[in-house]
Amino acid sequence: MPDANHTGEQEREDPFGGPPMDAPWLGLESGNPGTALASEASSAAAGPKAEIDLLKGLNPGQAEACLHDRGPLLILAGPGSGKTRVITRRIAHLICERGVQPWEVLAITFTNKAAKEMRERVEAMLPGISGLWVSTFHSMCARILRREIEALEGYTRDFSIYDTSDRNALLKKLIKELNYDIQQFRPVVLGGWISNIKNGMAAEPGEFSLEVGEGMEDEVFRKVWKRYEQAMRDNNALDFDDLLVKTLELFDQHPGIRDAYSRRFRYVMVDEYQDTNRVQYLLTRHLSGHHENLAVCGDPDQSIYRWRGADVRNILDFEADHASSKTVRLEQNYRSTATILKVASAVIGNNQERKQMDLFTEGEEGDPVVVLECADENEEATEIAAQCLGLKAQGRSYSDCAVFYRMNFMQRALEAGLRRAGVPYQVVAGLEFYARREIRDLIAYLRLIVNPADDVAFGRVVNAPLRGVGATSVERLTAWAADRRVPLSQACRSEEALAGIRGRGKKGLALFGGVLDGLEAARGASAADALAMVLEEIDVGRWIAEMDDGNNLVDREANVDELCASAEEFDRNHPSAGLAGFLENVALVSDSDAAAADGESVKLMTLHACKGLEFPAVFITGLEEELLPHARALEEDPDGGEEEERRLFYVGMTRAKERLTLTHATVRNYFGSERWQGGSRFLDELPADFVEGLDEDGADSDSTDGLGAYEPAEGSIELQVGDRVEHDHFGVGRIENVRGAGINGRATVAFIHSGTKELLLAYANLKKVN
Repeated sequence: MPDANHTGEQEREDPFGGPPMDAPWLGLESGNPGTALASEASSAAAGPKAEIDLLKGLNPGQAEACLHDRGPLLILAGPGSGKTRVITRRIAHLICERGVQPWEVLAITFTNKAAKEMRERVEAMLPGISGLWVSTFHSMCARILRREIEALEGYTRDFSIYDTSDRNALLKKLIKELNYDIQQFRPVVLGGWISNIKNGMAAEPGEFSLEVGEGMEDEVFRKVWKRYEQAMRDNNALDFDDLLVKTLELFDQHPGIRDAYSRRFRYVMVDEYQDTNRVQYLLTRHLSGHHENLAVCGDPDQSIYRWRGADVRNILDFEADHASSKTVRLEQNYRSTATILKVASAVIGNNQERKQMDLFTEGEEGDPVVVLECADENEEATEIAAQCLGLKAQGRSYSDCAVFYRMNFMQRALEAGLRRAGVPYQVVAGLEFYARREIRDLIAYLRLIVNPADDVAFGRVVNAPLRGVGATSVERLTAWAADRRVPLSQACRSEEALAGIRGRGKKGLALFGGVLDGLEAARGASAADALAMVLEEIDVGRWIAEMDDGNNLVDREANVDELCASAEEFDRNHPSAGLAGFLENVALVSDSDAAAADGESVKLMTLHACKGLEFPAVFITGLEEELLPHARALEEDPDGGEEEERRLFYVGMTRAKERLTLTHATVRNYFGSERWQGGSRFLDELPADFVEGLDEDGADSDSTDGLGAYEPAEGSIELQVGDRVEHDHFGVGRIENVRGAGINGRATVAFIHSGTKELLLAYANLKKVN
């Protein structure tokens, strides 16, 4: 947000350009917030000349949306349909051809990056333009409140903005002041409840739903929430939800102020409208209420944020809300092949809550979508790595490839498979698996078992979970240990050392010493057994709960289970290596080995993180029941949950430009145990005519018992056991096994210098060597 953290009084001159915000025509001078804007006729003359022909290169649908200049407009924009171009060209057209002043246009989107790109595109077409409002909802509201919040009793313009960490710290203080148990009533949970209620407003503006029941937890919640709201007011502070809620409150309680902004903004545009929640919906109605020139752009089929309050009904009901609205469909796709579009459209067509869209492209038909059944998550990762190597051998860049997954725990096996194959990768919008907080904590515990002198590991986990050990206590213990040249793990078990420390710190260090005593027996254990002992000693439930920010508790639990599965796998493959060997293996997994953020690398990310991106080759992993669709989504809302999961799958598929590969495993390590996985119901919705790897009934052509006899794909070389072959990356080797038919054909090759590899023949580009 450009100005969200500004804490001094904002100048009355609009910092974004245009006339001063106190200009009489705006009606914001003190004591007269409702003065009407000057007549529209005063700005009817043509504006500045654009640097380009604003309609050049637009298809008929895009041009129709761009030229619309009166009344509500719904732009249904399919994936890859050029919606940002339409929005920016429309802004330029209004300013250049319809005489609209820049400060009379409000454009709202959901990320600072998108707002910056939109603003830069308009400025490139209209050099020197100023006063245009292009921002996120939160940034816009912060900007309005910096000017107007004093109309709400108890706040001044120099209010602070609290992030989630600040909010949780305040809640922790309040819970203690009210004499409640901080472990039973965790700040992150109470903060999440407060946020959810603010984002899920009741039908009447300004009223929140308090449907939290009548039990003890609900009584605590009500008391803490009441105290929290008062403390925020006393601190002259707003949290992120308040930025929207207080602006809505301002408009509801002071219609003069609302009307002034509504008159100012002759044209209001909202991008990604399918992602708006109830508060954002109401704010949009207020801001566009005077002129009713509201244009919203979005795609109901790409609404994937219900879990954070988005309501797809906002866009689905737009035409009912605005009876005079015009609807324009942007159905021409400039990203994907015709085949990918047909497959994606067939899947999303199974949803009921949607607007009919008939996507098409003037581009190539393209290759079939590939479905691969793998034995487990390790073979899945190996297959993907092999395909990336094959594409690289064909002259493509690793950066052309992206791998999507539903849950973060799936990342570990994918990273391992890419590392084994020597394929550089980068985790986008996330952390490397071994860089995650919960994983680093557990590794630190294991390091202390193997090496009690590891003071860095000690410092990381002495207070994980929380034991009341503060910085002062650690400093005193460190000084005592340094004088006697002993490690901290020994010092914390010394009565002499603890005698110089008081209060909770002394008790916490003694408790940690007891934990280390309990872990002495793990020194000679296997990696998996040692890890299990750590989890038992530290009270894993409480430890994970303390890290929870209200959204990722399940992910952290799944990551812990995945580390356990990784330790078990290591023990099976290296029975004599022990815990020290496992730690050595983990230590060798570093960012420099795997990630190439500034260079060529395969991109790994969750399906939620891929929205707005595109790649020539996309792999979507884990097409299995309980993963995609996710079991929790189905439990919470069987119908709506399935439709949202299908939309998520659709978003992933439509990121692909040329190649789309869908994988699933027969067996997967999931939450600490091996599970036989059924293929996702979404696989049954794929049209067989455009997919390889499915039989006529839509099921996988590979049996669960194996891939069957080898049958070369049409036009490829025939291989047999014993053939000498050459690979562009691995060099010369000999075929040890071949199996599978067509697109699923693969070979096991023993390379002279690179070891044994299993390669997918469709991408390996093997050559026979005499």
